[in-house]
Amino acid sequence: MRIRRGPAEAKTIVNLSSVCGRRDMLTSIDLATLRLCSVLASVTFTVIFLSLWRGRKDERHNLLWAASLLLYCVALAGLEWINRPQDVLIRSLLVAALTASNIPLVAGVRLFAGRTLWRWWMAVPPAVTLAGFLLPQALGQFAIVMPPHSEQLLAAIGLATGMGVFGADMIRQAGRAVPDGYGGRIAGGAMLAYMPCYVFAIAGEVLHFATPSTLAVAALLSDQLLLMLLNVGLLAMPAEAAFAAMRERAWRDGLTGVHNRAWLAGVHDEFLKTGTWLAHIDIDHFKAINDRFGHAAGDGTLTALARALVLATAESGLQSGAKVVRMGGDEFLVIMPNASLLTAQALVRHVRTAINCIGPFDWTVSIGLTEVAAQDTSLADAVERADQQLYAAKLAGRDRVAA
Repeated sequence: MRIRRGPAEAKTIVNLSSVCGRRDMLTSIDLATLRLCSVLASVTFTVIFLSLWRGRKDERHNLLWAASLLLYCVALAGLEWINRPQDVLIRSLLVAALTASNIPLVAGVRLFAGRTLWRWWMAVPPAVTLAGFLLPQALGQFAIVMPPHSEQLLAAIGLATGMGVFGADMIRQAGRAVPDGYGGRIAGGAMLAYMPCYVFAIAGEVLHFATPSTLAVAALLSDQLLLMLLNVGLLAMPAEAAFAAMRERAWRDGLTGVHNRAWLAGVHDEFLKTGTWLAHIDIDHFKAINDRFGHAAGDGTLTALARALVLATAESGLQSGAKVVRMGGDEFLVIMPNASLLTAQALVRHVRTAINCIGPFDWTVSIGLTEVAAQDTSLADAVERADQQLYAAKLAGRDRVAA
């Protein structure tokens, strides 16, 4: 029996078709909009990094970061424009370019950290992504049919692997470049945060609870936040390094290069434990040296003593933890953690022997030794005792050690 539809029923079917068509169009527009937002954000940061590099040509890490973002923009734009079935090879190259865009990103961080720019493993994630995208097509030549959207799943695995490998290396290199900084770690963490998005998209495709475009949508949605975090983290790295260098200069004595009292004032519990020995050192009759030979000779004497102290800590096996501090004037303090009385005595003997060979005139030092005690509430308590021992060495006739 033939069913005839009335005008009202026909109008309803037309309206449903129209809605479905608009929904497909909306999905397409949303994906294109997300890609456009990612491209615009990448272009913005590209301009920023290029401007920074133009101002300081020696900071080539900015140029590498700009190149990374530019390659990312080209790949995203290409994937938006090229979507014909016969353009599989071009699309596979563009997807591989998305992964490869992380290479100059990490290379810039490695350059900033003073490490080798290129390592062989950097080529693996893009190669895996490219192979994964082309594998279903290659197997098809041998009449081996893989599940639908297999190229997207395999490419997603390559992209996730690349984010994991490059993100982990970025965190490691950033820690070497700025040990106390967080910018590089935030950037590397942002790269690692892409991985759950890819895993979700892959699970959605395999378990059939998402549409075929889930991978692109999930990646681009996460891109809106993570891309911003990544690039802001990279921008923070040079600022953190400059601040650390400025702080280090503020904590160093301008004449001798060793730590100063400002640094010592910031030391709290690091050395406040038994087994830490302090040597308080003072040049005997330093004022007479200045009066007789001039202030340039006095400065040379201070520099020579500081150099002898640093060398003594290195040759005593304490170079990893021992600190030399200029307390002011001709007074120095050597902090020796995890040491013993024998180690401390060997160090001061080395110093006294070394300064006897410096010249061009004879000069001596007095030294007070003490150990941090369990009842000390601050390092200043132990420093005070070392100062008392130094005073005792001077009262005893100078040119000696009191412990």
